[in-house]
Amino acid sequence: MSSGIMQRTNIPNSDLPDAVSPNSAVNLVWLAPSLLALAWFWANISAVKWLLSSFVEIPTLYKIVIGFLIVALVVRSIGNSDRPPRFSPNFVLRRYPLLLMFGAGICSIALQYIIDIKQVTVLLFILGTYGLCGLLVEQNFWQKNLPVAGLLACILPFNSQFNSGLGLPARVLTAEVVEQLLSMLHVAAISSYDIIVLENGIAHVDVPCSGIKTLLVGTLFLLAATWLEGRKLSLRWVAVGAANLLLLVSANTARVAVLVLVSEVFKQPKIAEIIHVPLGIVGLVCACFVTWLMLQRVPKFHPQKTSGISAKPNSEILENHPLAKPGIIAAVTVLAVMAQLSHVETSKMAIAPLRLPEYIKSDSIPLNASEQKFFGNYPDTQTQKIRFVADNLRGSMLTVASTSWQTYHAPELCFVASGIPVNRIEKKQFTPSVTARWLSLKNNQLSAVYWLQSAQLTTDNFLSRIGSDLTKKNHNWVLVSILFDSSLQAENPEVKELASNVYDTVKKSLQGEINEN
Repeated sequence: MSSGIMQRTNIPNSDLPDAVSPNSAVNLVWLAPSLLALAWFWANISAVKWLLSSFVEIPTLYKIVIGFLIVALVVRSIGNSDRPPRFSPNFVLRRYPLLLMFGAGICSIALQYIIDIKQVTVLLFILGTYGLCGLLVEQNFWQKNLPVAGLLACILPFNSQFNSGLGLPARVLTAEVVEQLLSMLHVAAISSYDIIVLENGIAHVDVPCSGIKTLLVGTLFLLAATWLEGRKLSLRWVAVGAANLLLLVSANTARVAVLVLVSEVFKQPKIAEIIHVPLGIVGLVCACFVTWLMLQRVPKFHPQKTSGISAKPNSEILENHPLAKPGIIAAVTVLAVMAQLSHVETSKMAIAPLRLPEYIKSDSIPLNASEQKFFGNYPDTQTQKIRFVADNLRGSMLTVASTSWQTYHAPELCFVASGIPVNRIEKKQFTPSVTARWLSLKNNQLSAVYWLQSAQLTTDNFLSRIGSDLTKKNHNWVLVSILFDSSLQAENPEVKELASNVYDTVKKSLQGEINEN
């Protein structure tokens, strides 16, 4: 009798060693996901730092709006679920979360090495982090709310410094495409420089109408519609997303082309100014409507019946393999090491101070508030601003020396932001070595010139400057921007002499030599 009672009251074996207490066992269970999370955040430490620092610069009201939006998205995601999401420290190696995490990590490292755009790096970090979460939460909840992760990934990185990373190349590319389209219509005397001036002259803003914001809004619309309608992320959805991007780019390109035709061909600048904003809104709305129609062909997401976090074994990879989880942690650690190595500078910005010829009398002047704010984001950048007198020429000159193309803001945009309208931009050959952009400003009352210069190359094209970063050639560059106090002709001998002397001075500076004149 006593033995039967003993059998019925016997406590089942817990499979824990005698020396291991329940608390220590719990700690060991959380060890693997903790190591994985630490390795992942170490691999993306630069993205985390940039994201946190960017919030310092944005207005408090914007912070409140972003915080409210994040909370609303999370609450709605949880509220729409059949049951509250459950987290498990015993993470499951699911195929799609792992692909998202490792794909985002590898792409981030590759892009940082090729062309470092912080906003894109942060976007990939957020998506990869959601992939990491997919190892710890139920699969249905993770798949259903993947569009929410996309929304946050698009919103959070682009709250500040948006156009400094992507706006400049997009703006120049848009102008080049429009130029080619107009040439097919046999519209002569229209260059990409005129198109850029026309955009800024109509917009009256300090950032270019590059279409980047239109792309962002259109992408947010697609993700929000996908989430609200419960559409399944599949190859068909990817095709809709690609079509959406194409529609948005085409709408912006068509807008710029129409503005050029109305203002320059039909000589109706007032009408072009009036229709500038409505054209952008109409193009965005039309693109979003067509995208929504295509989205209706994407099947809805149907949750599969599961009873727990790891209830669907066929979604696992390397199931029951003893080295699977340590191997994943080791792989993420390798990514972290590679990420840190990609941040090692191959060469430092090291140029000698500019020493202009004696006939150019100059005095240093401080940067204005907007210049200080912009260049303050790039501590390795060397700037020098002067007032000069050279025979009959008077004006100011700004030089910006940097190793990154993102440091540069097109001077015509700075002029527009300062209240100096740009009337025309032309490409001029001042000397065999100096090809520059010549600007007519303030109803042809002022003139300006600028170019980009390295030790081996001089160009007026920002795309060439960006290309040098892609090929890792000509690491040190200087942007030279000269604003004259009067209207001048580019063919003026004194202007050409000044440009030649400044070019020689910058070249010696890049080579580490000091002009002793």
